[in-house]
Amino acid sequence: MHDETPQNHDRPARATEPPRNYPAPDGRTAWIELTAFQRDCLEAVTRLERTHIPAREPAIIDELERAYPSVTRTRLDPNLHVLVGHGLLEKRRLGAHRYVYPLTDDGRALLIQRAERLALACEIGATDSDAVDASARERGEGNG
Repeated sequence: MHDETPQNHDRPARATEPPRNYPAPDGRTAWIELTAFQRDCLEAVTRLERTHIPAREPAIIDELERAYPSVTRTRLDPNLHVLVGHGLLEKRRLGAHRYVYPLTDDGRALLIQRAERLALACEIGATDSDAVDASARERGEGNG
C-alpha cells in the first residue's frame, strides 16, 4: 500500500483545507477550496442571473432544491458568507433583512475556468458543432 494519495496530492490536515500542492493561481480562490455545496451555490446564482432573476436567498434555495431537497437558510447563509468572503459573490442590501448576491468578476472567472477545464477534459471545443460532427462521423452519418 502506498503512502501517497492519487495524483501524488498530499492529504489536507482538515476536510475543509485544500491539498497543499494545489495552490490557486494568482492568489485567487481555487475551485478545490470550495465545498460541493458552495460550488453549487455559485452555479445556482449564475443560472438565476442568466434568467434575470435576482439572486436572493429564497430564489437560490429554490434553485438548489433540485439537488438538495431540504436546503434551509440555516445551511445557505454561512455558505453565502464564505463565498462573499472569498470575493466570489457580492452581498448587496435591498431593504430590511433582504439581500441579493450577484457574482463578482472573480466568481464568474472561476466558473468560466472550471467550465473550460471540463470542456477540455471532455474534448469539447468552444462550440459543440465539432463534437456533433465527430459523433455523426462515428455513426456513419457524415456527408462524405
